Amino acid sequence: MKKDYDKLRLFALLVVVSVLAIAMWPAGGLGEELAQQDSWEAFKVIVERNMFSRQRGRRVEQVQGEQMRTPAVMNPESYYVLKGIAQEDGEFVAFLEDTQRGQILRVRKGDKIARGVVTALTLDTIEYQFGERTATVAMGYDLEGGQGVVTLTQMYELSQTYSTTPQQQPSAQPATTSEDEAEILKQLMERRQQQVGQ
Repeated sequence: MKKDYDKLRLFALLVVVSVLAIAMWPAGGLGEELAQQDSWEAFKVIVERNMFSRQRGRRVEQVQGEQMRTPAVMNPESYYVLKGIAQEDGEFVAFLEDTQRGQILRVRKGDKIARGVVTALTLDTIEYQFGERTATVAMGYDLEGGQGVVTLTQMYELSQTYSTTPQQQPSAQPATTSEDEAEILKQLMERRQQQVGQ
């Protein structure tokens, strides 16, 4: 029995020594560099996805040659918004707002605007041709058929309409329009009232 007990003690001692040898192996200098690399690799996920880190988020891999971001250049057509169409002496006239300059332009069939030409006008839409592309533009849309570009002035005006503090409204400036333009605007308002009344 004592013999079995000695064998068991010897076996336990051998197991303890082998476990200690395995545990101490990286600290012995032989695999120290390998152990350090592995330890940082093991914690890489924690470092990158740490919820307490200020730089947390999707990591963007840096390209060796840093690329300059070029600002998006808007098409000139996106600055012209169709505001109204009137019929004057049997000919249609479209009113386009140049949101970039803050002006209203009168456009007829065949007039050049931005990089294209107005090819047709109806009471509801205009057709704008740029190169081989033809766009049908409805009221309130730009020459590309989209919503158009929101300028800083428009953003400021929008912010003022949603302001919580009451502000004094600026006094209305009298519009300096010619008699023709005033007559066209009057006709547009009457037509709109008839459409709403139906």
